[in-house]
Parts: sequence; structure tokens; C-alpha cells
Amino acid sequence: MKKKSGKALIISGVIMLLTGILFNIRTIFGLIDLLTADESADIGIIGGADAPTAIFLTDRIFADMMIIEKAGLLLLIAAPILIIVGIVSRHCKMHQK
Repeated sequence: MKKKSGKALIISGVIMLLTGILFNIRTIFGLIDLLTADESADIGIIGGADAPTAIFLTDRIFADMMIIEKAGLLLLIAAPILIIVGIVSRHCKMHQK
């Protein structure tokens, strides 16, 4: 199996990132709406790092997501990893020459 070049990894990562954003437009707007609501001030007072608040926020954000939006979130997570690996790969190849 042929190894992907750094440029191919970067392009693949950008495509995955754009696809993930496209799949999650509704979720992004819902998240903005949730974070700008009046309740967000109360959540900030409680604290965002404790487990009950994390469970509450996760339930509110992801409860009504469709499977395609959940797949888009995976793309959003994987895309920066591909981009970083591609940049490091290109950087290493440039210094080997």
C-alpha cells in the first residue's frame, strides 16, 4: 500500500473539515443558540468542568442530532488530525532533502 504524501493528507483533512461543517450546520446554529440563551449564564455559575454539568450539556446538545450530524462531528474531529499529520510529514520531507 502506497503511503500518502503530506499534501494529500492536508487536502483530505480540509475536505473532511468542510464536509463535517456542512453536515453540522443545524447543530452549529443550535449550539450558538444554546450558548447565547439566558440559561447559559446559570450554567457558567455552576461550572462547566464538573460531571453533572457536562452530562446536562451533552444531553441538551446531542439529544436531537441525526446520525448524519454525528458522523459529521467525527469528521470534524478527524480532519485536524489529518491536516497536522500532513503538515508534519511535508516538513520532515523538506528537511530530509
